[in-house]
Amino acid sequence: MEKPANNTAQHRKPIHERDVFHLWMLADRHYAGRWEMPIVKASRAEPTGLVPFTLAMRRDCTAFDCHVHFHEDDYRFERLWRNPQRYVRRLKQFKGVIMPEYSTCIDFPKPLKMWNSYRNHLLAAWLQEQGIDVIPCARYQPGCPWLLGGIPRRSTIAICGRGLMKDPAERRRFLRDVRATVDRLEPTFIVYYGSLPQTAMAYPISLGIPVRAYPPCSRGVLDWRNGYGQW
Repeated sequence: MEKPANNTAQHRKPIHERDVFHLWMLADRHYAGRWEMPIVKASRAEPTGLVPFTLAMRRDCTAFDCHVHFHEDDYRFERLWRNPQRYVRRLKQFKGVIMPEYSTCIDFPKPLKMWNSYRNHLLAAWLQEQGIDVIPCARYQPGCPWLLGGIPRRSTIAICGRGLMKDPAERRRFLRDVRATVDRLEPTFIVYYGSLPQTAMAYPISLGIPVRAYPPCSRGVLDWRNGYGQW
């Protein structure tokens, strides 16, 4: 079994004048394991409020005591990947961010899941280098070891269960993946975003890991400060 954030390699890659792959973000980058996912550093943050990226980018949003999250449809924050420098100053106004989470759905082909996972890791690592506190977002899937490659152990992590607790089969898979994620990463604190938190987070709660849960918000509505509560 491949261990996350281990067996690192440092790469320098030539940058083409038409850098559509953002190779400039790879300068002096460190990678983890055989899949060479960019390494994300640990966070000790324990957010007391979350705000979605689309709302945080509005000029009238002043919820600067919150962490910005990306638990939204991918198209809503694709602009961050296109031009990450543009949003650094704004993101720095907030307490921190949850690691971007481009979709790695179970029914996606593996190359697409790997590409989105790579983008998530690279953006998180780069934002950390800009002085922004980034909480790693993690969820294991069988057959996809790269999802946890470069994610730190013994850190605060975020887990998103949005839309995964309604269907019984989806719920079983999610609970299985949560258990595997917790066993591999041994998080010190979990930020859960989704419904039925006491069911979704039953395993880490049983281990005594502090969990702070936030309900999914409607479009354009600020997530509750302090969420459902903490266990």
